[in-house]
Amino acid sequence: MNEFEEIYNKYQPEVMRFLMHLTSFDLAAAEELTQETFYQAFLSFGKFRGECSLRTWLFQIAKNIYAKYIRKETRQRDIREQQSDLSVPPPTDDIEQKEVLSKLRELIDELNEPARSVVQYRLYSDISYAEIAAILKIRPNTAAVIYNRTVVKFRKIMKERYGYEI
Repeated sequence: MNEFEEIYNKYQPEVMRFLMHLTSFDLAAAEELTQETFYQAFLSFGKFRGECSLRTWLFQIAKNIYAKYIRKETRQRDIREQQSDLSVPPPTDDIEQKEVLSKLRELIDELNEPARSVVQYRLYSDISYAEIAAILKIRPNTAAVIYNRTVVKFRKIMKERYGYEI
């Protein structure tokens, strides 16, 4: 087995889990984005300088691939919305839970950098503050403070705006 196959086998489950969270558990999208992440990593493997861990580097590629995907999806959704004024909400079993998650995602999307990235990395991939700091070029303590303050802020907003206790 070659070196990149070993990397793929070792990190694919973690990258997939990270992308599953980012895509709101859309399995097809997460699988596609995972494959694109490793394809781009393979193409760029010779450029990897080792300034961060391989895992951290892969998560950064995955996040960039996801951002590109979102831009494309947003453009396509805007086109579909212009073509049809009918919007029927999809059937759900647990509407309230999905609503809470949706509101949290909206709050995360409203954050400025580096807070948005810190929260995404911690919530969606559970990587350490040290790894987050390496990606964002900040101190690990700074990453921890940003995350903890944001969580407190989110709890307050969710209770005041929406009446949800998280």
